[in-house]
Amino acid sequence: MSSRDRLLSHDQMSEKLYDAESMMHIKSSVANGFVVLLSNGETKTEQNKKKKKSKKKKKNDNSLAFMALTSGNVLDACFGVSTANRTGDTPAKRNAQAAKELLDTCATTDKFRDIAVEAYHDAFLVVVDHDQQMNKLNCFTRCFRAGKIRNETEEKLKTAFSKLVKAVGEKK
Repeated sequence: MSSRDRLLSHDQMSEKLYDAESMMHIKSSVANGFVVLLSNGETKTEQNKKKKKSKKKKKNDNSLAFMALTSGNVLDACFGVSTANRTGDTPAKRNAQAAKELLDTCATTDKFRDIAVEAYHDAFLVVVDHDQQMNKLNCFTRCFRAGKIRNETEEKLKTAFSKLVKAVGEKK
């Protein structure tokens, strides 16, 4: 396998786990809700306080958060499936279901579940930041800066999912 094939398979695997375009359309209030859900009910400030107090990494029980990924509507949002229109068969819904099945299949260890929860948690933090940056733009600056912000967000999302893509690739 050449390095080009690895790059293609990495991108293809990323497409199975999230849709960057759909994620960038998630409002920060919704993304914040997912951040809290995936962090066992802790807000961003509570997480920062814990990090400052304790340098030791404690083992978190992410079983509820992982179940929210595979059984809840977290992955639906990552593919643009609206909660108002969850009936019917759409490409977005099929992609979300395939991602849920992929994560469920690969979830043989607690370490994998932790990586998955951390990846989606970090991705939703990126979405919150993206939405806040876009909301600061007016009609003039939106024309010039929106593309740059979108490109930066896409790169940050790739970074957030890189460990998960690697873990899924190892399981396949």
